[in-house]
Amino acid sequence: MDKRIFLQSLGALAATTWTSSWAQTSHSGFPQKPITLIQPYAPGGPTDQHLRVVAEEAGKILGQPIVLDSRPGANGVTAAAALTRAAPDGYTLGVLPASVYREPYINKVPFDPTSSFSYIALLSDYSFGLAVRDDAPWKTWADLMEDAKKRPGVLNIGATGAMGTPRIVMEEALAAAGVKANVVTYKGDADVTTAILGGHIDAAPLSGVAVPHIEAKKMRYLVMLTAQRIRRFPQLQTLQEAGIPHYIDSPYGVAGPKGMDAARVLQISTAFHQALLSPAGMRVLQQLNQEPNYKAPADYQAYANAAFAREKARMAWMRDNGLLQ
Repeated sequence: MDKRIFLQSLGALAATTWTSSWAQTSHSGFPQKPITLIQPYAPGGPTDQHLRVVAEEAGKILGQPIVLDSRPGANGVTAAAALTRAAPDGYTLGVLPASVYREPYINKVPFDPTSSFSYIALLSDYSFGLAVRDDAPWKTWADLMEDAKKRPGVLNIGATGAMGTPRIVMEEALAAAGVKANVVTYKGDADVTTAILGGHIDAAPLSGVAVPHIEAKKMRYLVMLTAQRIRRFPQLQTLQEAGIPHYIDSPYGVAGPKGMDAARVLQISTAFHQALLSPAGMRVLQQLNQEPNYKAPADYQAYANAAFAREKARMAWMRDNGLLQ
């Protein structure tokens, strides 16, 4: 098919889909006031940057603004906890990160990930790579591990969150490689980035926040911590390709309180899906070195069930190895 005709067809399809969604929204009576989207991170971070764009685009489709309410802390489960107290009318939504499936095995929480929410739309996943300063002596994961074996307990690897996915995966990867290194935890990616650039740590898993520093020749990735190679750095092998069967799976999405009307859930999910794939949505994902990872309500619920079951075994491993804090 001629490329021009193909692109025109895509544009027509997108317009038809948007029009259909608008018609559905305009006749449903919802929403009639602004929607609050609680997100468990501080303003300015990669998740906040993405959500602000997607929320703005979804609000345009729904016909009412979606207002972000940032509530950082509590290992990323503040939004999940808030949803247990909200009315299931669609006007209070929350962003659920991967820690939601882990936290019930660590602390007492007011929710069960399998039954406490109306799952609406999984959005994206962070693309983590193991970052070092550009002048670091290691060129590959193998180089770093060879050094760690020669100097056990000397190298320092930073990670966000004491029980965050980056920290846990680094502990798993080091154990699989049979080396000893210190995993140093930080509150957020900004702190980890500063620590790498300042030479306070040797390496750290970083998401898209590393990209500007990589482009400025201040940092580079040794290996990708993703399930597959990514488009932005196709020459970089993954940790799995390097022989370590681990990767950082840390998606986030939008959910509502338990008991939401199924038609309303689908309406909101459709709006977020279109916002995710909109020009503005794709542009911010490219800036953050992320890909869209949309899942509709039923698939999102199935993912949550599987992730919750997986984290049980993972937390047992952390506890058995004295790593659970």
